[in-house]
Amino acid sequence: MTSREQTPEVVILCEDIAHERFIRQYLICCEFEDRKIKDFGNPKGRKLNNNNDFVIKHYAPLVKSYRSKNFQNRAVVVMIDADNNSISNIIRSLNIALDEEEGKLNQELRLPNKKIAIFVPARNIETWFYYINIDQNCDETTDYKNHPEIRKMNSIDLAQASATKLAREICPKGLYSNALSSLHHACSELRRLLY
Repeated sequence: MTSREQTPEVVILCEDIAHERFIRQYLICCEFEDRKIKDFGNPKGRKLNNNNDFVIKHYAPLVKSYRSKNFQNRAVVVMIDADNNSISNIIRSLNIALDEEEGKLNQELRLPNKKIAIFVPARNIETWFYYINIDQNCDETTDYKNHPEIRKMNSIDLAQASATKLAREICPKGLYSNALSSLHHACSELRRLLY
C-alpha cells in the first residue's frame, strides 16, 4: 500500500469471529485502516447448522453491492473453511451463488482488477493456526480444531496472534514451497487487494 488514505474500505464476509479477527488483524498488519474494515454481520458465536451456507447465501448480494459501487475504493474479503471440500469446489459454489449458469460452467466470475479476495483455509482455520504456531509439518486433511494445543488457547486471541505472526514473520520471507496449499492460495488472493 502506498498510503493509508488510499487503502480501500473492506467488507469481511466469513463464518465466525475467529475468521473475522484473523482477517482484520492481517489487514491491519498490511497497513489497512481498522476503521475502514467492516464486518458484514457474521454469525459471531451464534449456532448455525452450517456456517458455510451463511457465507454462500450472502456472497452474491455482497458482490452485487460491491459492483454497483465500483467507483468507490472498496474491497470484499471472504473466508470460508474448505471442510471436506477442495478450494476449487468452494470457489465454484460461490460462483454458482453469484451466477448459477456461469458458475456451473466453472467460469471465474471475479475480474482480476476487482478487489474481491476469497480465502479458503483447508480443512479449517485451525489448520492455519496449527501451521503458524505449532508445527509446519501438518496437513490439510486432519481436523486440528480439537487438537490439545489449539483447544487450550482462546480462539480470538489465537486468531489475532496467528495473523500477526503470518503477516510480520512468515509472509515477508515468503512461504516455503511445501507450505499449506490453502495458504499459497490466500497469498495469491491477497494480491487482489494490494494492486
